[in-house]
Amino acid sequence: MWVNPEWVAKLTFSWADGTQFSFDLGGQMLGGELNGQEFFAEIKKYSQVGSQPEMYSEYLAKCYRAYSEMPTRCDHFFWVTWHPFSQSKWPTLCTAAEVKASVLAHSSRCFGEPDAAAAAGLVNAQTCDEVAKRLWLIVLSDKQEELALQEELLEMVWAKQKADA
Repeated sequence: MWVNPEWVAKLTFSWADGTQFSFDLGGQMLGGELNGQEFFAEIKKYSQVGSQPEMYSEYLAKCYRAYSEMPTRCDHFFWVTWHPFSQSKWPTLCTAAEVKASVLAHSSRCFGEPDAAAAAGLVNAQTCDEVAKRLWLIVLSDKQEELALQEELLEMVWAKQKADA
């Protein structure tokens, strides 16, 4: 697992204007059909809604930009939160239409084009679709942190994983 700031190079991508952004966390999935696939995650431990809707929009623009730069590394995008947000839009938060709207809202950073109307022609619909397919919304609670393997079991899992590698 890659945690920012220790692994900032693996978690960092560039906006069109040359500035950079990074995800909070990343890594490779282990086991099953997802084995070896990479993920990038944003972690928002909020106890109330706050500014999550605006941050989620920016996050979708980051996902679009990251996928545009390095699609082979962008298998999954996780938004991890402890409080639901945008509940009236919840069913559409992981759609290509939501990705496109977010990209247009952040068009100056995604494309270097501050005018959303002008940027509309720059948005790649296939990229929006691909990003949408890769989005995960994960809502946790503090109690879930207690759901962890005991250390000796975790060591057995890691030993097996190394042996199978």
